Amino acid sequence: MSRTMDRGEFLKVGGGLAGGAALLGVAPAAYARVEVSSSLEHEFNRAAKRYRIPVELLLAMGYVNTHWEMPPASLCSYRKGDPERRGAFGIMALVQNPGANTLGTASKLTGIPEHRLKTDRFSNILGGAALLASSQGSARPATLAGWYGAVSGRGGHGPKYEAVSGVGGGDLYAAQVLQTLRKGASRRTSGGERIVLQAREIS
Repeated sequence: MSRTMDRGEFLKVGGGLAGGAALLGVAPAAYARVEVSSSLEHEFNRAAKRYRIPVELLLAMGYVNTHWEMPPASLCSYRKGDPERRGAFGIMALVQNPGANTLGTASKLTGIPEHRLKTDRFSNILGGAALLASSQGSARPATLAGWYGAVSGRGGHGPKYEAVSGVGGGDLYAAQVLQTLRKGASRRTSGGERIVLQAREIS
């Protein structure tokens, strides 16, 4: 008898198909580099350029959120008491639940309808980038570590956000993002797109 796969199972299966999501213990590079080998990488670059955000930071967030997978929206809707259904949508974990609505805010910031932010990959990445830029404010930090407040949701020089994951996910989430930048990450997604994020020092 068949049953419906939940969000956690989807991400586990995606990781298995890709040979697992692995952090790389490579030597820190002077600058983070992304291997240009997929449309996904181009989407991250376009979003980062549009909102004046370091692409490696946006990629690290996507990796921490879903290992660069785009879960079906039907597996992400909020369900009370279910830790796998916290209302976090897409690669950038845009949240919509009784306690937070960064999805709605991302829609207002980008002009993209909520349903597209939930289902279209590039729209979702744009939404996450817009939230991060909003949280940081007009000033752009000189270092990746300077984005910590914006990633956590405490706000750099912009509004504060609170969510279960993604922008507004708190100190633990921001620390995981910076740790990913320090160690680097590499995987081939379940759709066959390969992404390499090289390690770098975080000052």
